[in-house]
Amino acid sequence: MVIILLVCIASNGKAQHKAFSEGEKLKYLVYYGPIKGGEATLEVRKGKFNEKDVNHLYLNGKTIGLTNVLFKVDDTYQSFTDIDTDLPYKSIRNIKEGRYRHYSEQIFDHWTRTDSAIVYSTKVGKAMAPKNSNDILSAFYYLRNHLMHKDLSTSDTLVVETYFSDEIYTMRVRFIGYEDIKTKIGTINCIKLSPIVITGRVFKNDDDMTIWLSNDKNYLPVRVRFNIAIGAAYCDLIEYDGLKHPVSTL
Repeated sequence: MVIILLVCIASNGKAQHKAFSEGEKLKYLVYYGPIKGGEATLEVRKGKFNEKDVNHLYLNGKTIGLTNVLFKVDDTYQSFTDIDTDLPYKSIRNIKEGRYRHYSEQIFDHWTRTDSAIVYSTKVGKAMAPKNSNDILSAFYYLRNHLMHKDLSTSDTLVVETYFSDEIYTMRVRFIGYEDIKTKIGTINCIKLSPIVITGRVFKNDDDMTIWLSNDKNYLPVRVRFNIAIGAAYCDLIEYDGLKHPVSTL
């Protein structure tokens, strides 16, 4: 379930725009038709890595109600990122889905080599990744600071290299256009994106996900729609706190 929130694209270079800051907290409701299936929380916390002040990014997604009875999910992703570059120092993935369990940590070294990043994983040991690689959570925040403020056209496909689940994955996201989305916090003009997803266990087609980001200085993920075997499911923003900029509602 958490994967629906982790649409991530990025670009090289230092951030020119700050879309978020420490203290931001976003809450989402996941539903399948009329059924409320889960909830998720995204937070930017104050953190430390090797005595250095960092952003501690935190995501938890879990099932609720009947869905929780049928198949319990409680997934947590964490990332400790540089405040200026937004690149990760460390990531943690803690997955609990039914009887399945997975826990792993990765340490990112972006500075020793000029042509690539070095990743130290508790599962596979030392690995090489493309330069300025993000983990799956940090890439989402990297997107908001480094790329969404540029002018986009319908011919654009945004790309980021990520190191996720101990594999290198090049993520591509297509810009579709703009759309007004009605939410519990008001109607918001949004940037509409279609990520090219990995087909298989969750998605049948590579265009089975759509994400809407607020078309303001926050670039908040307002809604995610994803098509799975049981039909269309949605993840909607229902609460927010600690935003760096005012939300623009219509």
